[in-house]
Amino acid sequence: MKSKIVIPIIVTVSIVGLIAWKLVDNKQTIDRNAELSLTVNTVVPVMVEKPQYIDLSEKISVNGRIDSENEVAVYSKTQGIVIRKHKKAGDVVSRRTVIAQLENNVIRENIRLSELDLAKAKKDVERFQNLASIGAVTVRELEDAQITLRSIESRITDLQDQLCNTTITSPASGVINKDYFEEGTLLSVGSSVIDIVDNKALRMYANVTEKEVLKLKTGMEAVITTDVYPGSTFTGRIEAISPKSNDQYYYSVELVLNHQGLRPGMFATAIFNVDGNNRNTPVVSREAIVGGMKDPQVFVIRDSKAYKVAVQVGISDGEYIEITDGISPDDVVVKSGQINLIDGTEVSILNL
Repeated sequence: MKSKIVIPIIVTVSIVGLIAWKLVDNKQTIDRNAELSLTVNTVVPVMVEKPQYIDLSEKISVNGRIDSENEVAVYSKTQGIVIRKHKKAGDVVSRRTVIAQLENNVIRENIRLSELDLAKAKKDVERFQNLASIGAVTVRELEDAQITLRSIESRITDLQDQLCNTTITSPASGVINKDYFEEGTLLSVGSSVIDIVDNKALRMYANVTEKEVLKLKTGMEAVITTDVYPGSTFTGRIEAISPKSNDQYYYSVELVLNHQGLRPGMFATAIFNVDGNNRNTPVVSREAIVGGMKDPQVFVIRDSKAYKVAVQVGISDGEYIEITDGISPDDVVVKSGQINLIDGTEVSILNL
């Protein structure tokens, strides 16, 4: 009876012991494989570069609209019906080019009649002066005759000015952007006649932030690009910077442009290069920096091992960054593969 009880117990203990032994053996195998894995993968492949000495500058890019420096609106100075339209929208005009002729027969007739009155008034003044010299007329009568003469002279001057204004001329050179009349149109004093745009003098107006405006100054040049001419660049120069921001805290910058091919109304981009780097300080790829910009570091290769070095950085153009302290020109810096590195890791260089 006892043998029947002991045998199952012995079997059970044997099975448990076998399972425990197997688990311990598996754990030892896993540990050995892990150690082997660490032994095999101690060398980390990386890409490296040497510091460069290149021109590096921060770029400020702003968008704006191109306008003409000289835009002139021409208005009628007298009233009359247009009897001849000499120029229309799109025509090129010079200063004093005749734009339109208004009807002026009535004015000419009034001038003719006024000139007759003027001749009579002159004779009256002369006669009154002779009579006044012998006391035949009073001084008041002589003064009235002189006042009449001056009044007629003033009227003739006004009529001649009106006659001159019936011929509407261009006050400036340029291209007529728009006209507001046709032959037969009745123009009143102050009526719009044409708008003139000078394509030879162009300006660009753009808005910059309060941080950007501190880096700009008058006389600074900019590269101008536009989608109308892809691949082409133009030049501009800062003429003025507004001393005060608008309601959105933007400052207005006015640039004078070279005008070859550009036209008023085009949308353009101005690119300013500011804060150029010192050519005596090295530059590395932006991706070589680890630890962020608050605590910048790079990995330097020495005796086939990577060592983390703290550096001080300067300006960046997005692709490269200036290193003002921390590395020498002869250092080899890890450009990619840093994610697998710790201080003192052995490396294999893939691009050398």
